[in-house]
Amino acid sequence: MYGAIDRKWHVFQHYTKHAAPVKFSSLTGRIAGKSTDSWEIHYEALARSRAGEDIIMLSVGQESDQPTDGRIVEQAVQSLRSGRHHYTPVQGELALRKAIAARHFELTGQSASEDHCAVFSGAQNALFAVSQCVLEHGDEVILVEPYYSTYPATFSCSGATLASIRPGSNLQMDPEAITGAITDNTRAIVVNSPNNPIGSVYTREQFEPIVKACIDRKIWLISDEVYLEMLAPEDRASPAGLPGADEICVTVSSLSKSHRMTGWRVGWAVGPRELMEHLYNLSLCMIYGLPPFIMDAATLALQMDSNIAEIVRESMNRRRKIAVDSLSGLPNVHVLEASGGMFAVLDVRNSGIGSMEFTRRLLDQYRVSLLPCDGSGDSGEGLVRISLAVEDGLFEEACRRIRAFVLSLFELRTAN
Repeated sequence: MYGAIDRKWHVFQHYTKHAAPVKFSSLTGRIAGKSTDSWEIHYEALARSRAGEDIIMLSVGQESDQPTDGRIVEQAVQSLRSGRHHYTPVQGELALRKAIAARHFELTGQSASEDHCAVFSGAQNALFAVSQCVLEHGDEVILVEPYYSTYPATFSCSGATLASIRPGSNLQMDPEAITGAITDNTRAIVVNSPNNPIGSVYTREQFEPIVKACIDRKIWLISDEVYLEMLAPEDRASPAGLPGADEICVTVSSLSKSHRMTGWRVGWAVGPRELMEHLYNLSLCMIYGLPPFIMDAATLALQMDSNIAEIVRESMNRRRKIAVDSLSGLPNVHVLEASGGMFAVLDVRNSGIGSMEFTRRLLDQYRVSLLPCDGSGDSGEGLVRISLAVEDGLFEEACRRIRAFVLSLFELRTAN
């Protein structure tokens, strides 16, 4: 009996060993590459930190030492206890969409109703969903460098071709370069202000020619505004608020940064009503609605009187100054000027090593985890992103370690 089973097993192994491998879709190639490789340092550092090593994590944009406001947490708890844990409307609860529309108007100046809003499990999910509904094979999408590392996969998943536009002076967005890159195949332009990774803040004047070109050429303008609320009101600018933007602009945002809710996974898209109908159809077969207790908490977060975003902004600005003061005057590296977001960026292009090797050796030798910007386009190579989202004392210690590492590189280089 066992001999027969053994013979069958050997035959099975023979055929499976020599059979053609199962195939994967071409999508798998579009979601891989530098943009995913850049996160290897972060996940290794995270694993080593959990194993007990003294590692300072500055490779991700979340205030891990700061909890979500207790009122928001309690709203979720009470919602659960009241039985709010069943299916929900696919496009999002009505109360939440109304709250999103109100906050969107406050931030951008663009009037929107709940019918212009769709809720997703985070801004990343919203960006992906929008890309699936507006892009396809043969289309081109213009990305402004340096861009967030998930953008290449997010906007090429549909089969669209990416066209990257390098920044102008001071790593600022160059509207003329963007509009000059438009072709007959251009279907969308993606902008992100404040920019991740470098923190550049774009102005109304920079957006105006881009909006006009999109209106004239019938091109989608996708605006990632996750960090916008963290700016002072007088510094905020959104293309959505410009005349004529209603039919071509899609605004994506979330509560992750402004309300210390990264793990809650609540984001949204605001745009033309017809697009919202297509996003509904996609959500129906993709996520089928968010948990109701999460959306109840998100609704309260948007409605309650809160200065969380202002507190976060002050913390980021304070640590950005610490980074500039601590890391200025170092040989062959310098901190880039920025005014928004949750990061400082170190330019290591003259250090003698690339940003991937820089972050690898910094982690191994000085136990600080930073994110290389190689996955942010050609202009990101040689740049290293430093999260500002840890408490001041720990951040100061991280800067001391980074400084010591840079000096050790200089000493080694001059010795050779």
